[in-house]
Amino acid sequence: MKKVLFSTVIVGLVTMVMAVMVLATDSGPEQPPSPEKVKMEVAGPDKEAAPPKAQPKQEEAKKEAAADGLKPVPLSNEDCTKCHFAIVKELDTNGAAHKDVNCLGCHEEHPPEGKNVIPSCSDCHDPSEGEHFKIKGCTSCHNPHEPLQVDFTKIDEAKSACLTCHQDKGEEMKKHPSAHSEQDCNNCHTGHGLGQGQYQNCLDCHEGHLSEMKVADCLKCHKPHSPADVAYGDDIPVQFCASCHDELALTLVKSGSKHADMTCVECHDSTHGNIPSCEDCHDQPHDKYIHDKFPKCLDCHRDPHNLAK
Repeated sequence: MKKVLFSTVIVGLVTMVMAVMVLATDSGPEQPPSPEKVKMEVAGPDKEAAPPKAQPKQEEAKKEAAADGLKPVPLSNEDCTKCHFAIVKELDTNGAAHKDVNCLGCHEEHPPEGKNVIPSCSDCHDPSEGEHFKIKGCTSCHNPHEPLQVDFTKIDEAKSACLTCHQDKGEEMKKHPSAHSEQDCNNCHTGHGLGQGQYQNCLDCHEGHLSEMKVADCLKCHKPHSPADVAYGDDIPVQFCASCHDELALTLVKSGSKHADMTCVECHDSTHGNIPSCEDCHDQPHDKYIHDKFPKCLDCHRDPHNLAK
């Protein structure tokens, strides 16, 4: 009995040894654990493993590769606002036609790579297109971002530039010379245009004929570029004329004639100094004999402002 049990144990041990040898042969040599497994074991099941650190040479290579592949990014008009907000606001508010051109329409390059940053005015305003574009030193009058906001008070002489655009005013002053035509334009015009504060009005330099006169009253008779050529409508009150011609006005009032009931401009119509003929209103009120003997009305009626004289 003892022999049978011993034989059984031996057979069992041999069988187990052979099974282990077969398993070892099927799985091959034992492999070391993978880096990923090690990382997971070190980091724990709930933590992400840190990436391996690159070697210094690898980092340098990556930087060089990135530099070689870097390309300039084109700018947009919106990019200009980020640094040049005040200038963009000027352009948007008072840019006139330049507003439609926008930033990149003029500034095609930007430093440090771009060198041609500020364009020449003649790039768009060809001197062959007009006399004004032939004038040198455009920016002495014009801020490119507010081209029509011109401050004439900072300019010594503006007339030659002004007349390249306003030829009609030059011809008017030449045809009707006055103290105004001898002055530079910036003596009256402080800025370009006819807006509030861009020019002086008559009463800034001249006293009115009457203390109650307004600028609108001045302009009823006087044109700023030909002030001595006085012309007016039929709505001018006697007081305006009497402020200069006071003696004649007083004589007319004292005469008590029908002429005293009329306004000055009913006889002296349209232009200052106009002397009408008596026949323009009266035709020939006397009989033919009287008019033949005295063909000139003033031979008898010596003063139209005092017919009784």
